[in-house]
Amino acid sequence: MENAIQTAKKSRFSDALDGVTLYSRFFAKTIIRPVAVIEVVGYMGAAIGVFYLINPQDPLLLLLSYPWIWLVATALALRYGALMGVLAGLMIVLAWEILYRGYQGNGALSFPVMFMSGGLVQVILAGHVRDVWSNLLVRANGINGYLNDHLASLTTAHYLLRVSHDRLERDLFTRPATLRSALEHMREITALSTDAGDSDSPFKGAQAALDLISMICQLGSATLYAVATSGQVVDISYAAVGTPIPLNRDDPVLKDCLARLSLSHLKAVDAEKLGSYYVAAPIVQVSGELIGVLVVHQIHFMALNHDNMQLMRVLLDYYGDGLAQHQLVGRVHRLMPQCPYGFAAELERISHLKKLYGIDSSLVALSFPRSGPGDLQFQQVIRQLRSLDMLWTDQNDERQFSLFLMPLTEGDGVLGYMNRIEAGLQQTFQTTLAEAEIRFYSISVKPQDADRDLKTIYDQVRAA
Repeated sequence: MENAIQTAKKSRFSDALDGVTLYSRFFAKTIIRPVAVIEVVGYMGAAIGVFYLINPQDPLLLLLSYPWIWLVATALALRYGALMGVLAGLMIVLAWEILYRGYQGNGALSFPVMFMSGGLVQVILAGHVRDVWSNLLVRANGINGYLNDHLASLTTAHYLLRVSHDRLERDLFTRPATLRSALEHMREITALSTDAGDSDSPFKGAQAALDLISMICQLGSATLYAVATSGQVVDISYAAVGTPIPLNRDDPVLKDCLARLSLSHLKAVDAEKLGSYYVAAPIVQVSGELIGVLVVHQIHFMALNHDNMQLMRVLLDYYGDGLAQHQLVGRVHRLMPQCPYGFAAELERISHLKKLYGIDSSLVALSFPRSGPGDLQFQQVIRQLRSLDMLWTDQNDERQFSLFLMPLTEGDGVLGYMNRIEAGLQQTFQTTLAEAEIRFYSISVKPQDADRDLKTIYDQVRAA
């Protein structure tokens, strides 16, 4: 009889272990921490020891109406998860095998199947709930960590964007942002210096021009020298920015510049060691005469690129042509003496830029009837003159004319300009160019014989 009871207990114990094994496979990927195992074993051993001291005859308190020992196991399952809860339950089963084997009360005490299975189900459910919420918490913490990192990177990027935007905004207010505005500033400098009549200096407005070039091209230190007819650089500084250094005629960059009559920089020369200058740029007038050279001692690292060097060449050539306005105007006035002085000088300078760098420009002529509406339309078109454009107006008994010199404007730009004029006429006078009998002519400025281009379009607009 006693052997049958022991066999039955072993069978029930094996069934319980099988159920636990199935659940353990479900959580096979769960990481078991050694510290958690030690704590569970310690807490359960302490609880069973305390209960043994309270009631040595019933250390698991099986005879009470509430299973207090499973409350401890449930608390551990909620704290450490389902596997640790199962471990606590196995310790209860093991304690029953050790403490209750052969216990004699009212006969032999059989294995409490419902007590053990119910307790195990309870700790497994509690542990499972803990595992689910723990995984959700870990996932939420991971998402929050990623979002915090992403927010930090966005904050840093936004700060850098704000700093760069502020710097670009300051640059926009302190220096021209386009070639069009740069040429406009340079034209004002040469016009003011010509009006001032500073005949003692061969470089009128040199300091203002160099200040503009250094601001646009990000030059740290630069000096402007004259070049004699013999090709020798004159050791006299006509303009300077930054900290000047003595003239070094043996510098490889300067020598290469004078030999080729073109801008030279460190990348263009094969020098064994670093010389005094990073960049050297000649100042050549429209006649081809070399009159000066700009040497750069310091320049922003990122500014030493092809586009920036090309911009420096354009500005220096434009400035050099402005120094010889009387020669430029003389060419046009020999063919068209009635042409305004500034219009003629700008036409030749733009033609020279076309020859050197292929920069397109256009001449546009509009013919208006001399009448009440025609006069109003003529005045409105003149008020729409762009900042860099030059205007020449003329008239005869029947019509009045406006000739526009549009630097840096090619065919598409001219078409867009005419579309804006027609849109303005439509909005103000509810008419079109054809209805208002406004005649339109345009021609591209050629690299040579720009004076003939001007005469051609002038004759066309007056003959129509």
